Amino acid sequence: MTGDKDNSSLQGFLNRVKRGRKFENWERDQWVGDLNEQAKFEAATAYKGRRGRIDIKLVDEDEGHTIVVEIKATNWDKMKPYRVRPNALRHVRQLWRYIEAELEEGDVLPAIIYPRTPKTPGRKDEIEEILQEMGIQVVWRDEQDEILKE
Repeated sequence: MTGDKDNSSLQGFLNRVKRGRKFENWERDQWVGDLNEQAKFEAATAYKGRRGRIDIKLVDEDEGHTIVVEIKATNWDKMKPYRVRPNALRHVRQLWRYIEAELEEGDVLPAIIYPRTPKTPGRKDEIEEILQEMGIQVVWRDEQDEILKE
């Protein structure tokens, strides 16, 4: 019985990783033209002995700042309400390690891209408030696609 539960948990994890990679690859494909040529994907970084990789790093030398973008395929609607804040804060901590590593070079503009706006009432506002309080811009890809269609 335990083996079935372990296999189910492992399969769920693998499905989330697969969905995340698919969204990450799709998002990278949206960065075309000059942006794509200047952007570094999977840029290595290190802060206080912890290494990581920035999904998208764009150095704007004219403006003197670095744009750090984390891509997350989080499905906020499937999450239990009490898990929203801890998960959002986990994303914040990860992104802030990248921000602090890049601050040595100049100003940093951080953002997180999620695939879709949560449908659960109040959840979008909750997530945006948590992230924006920490200085992180939130991008909901489905909303951006709608803007581009207009």
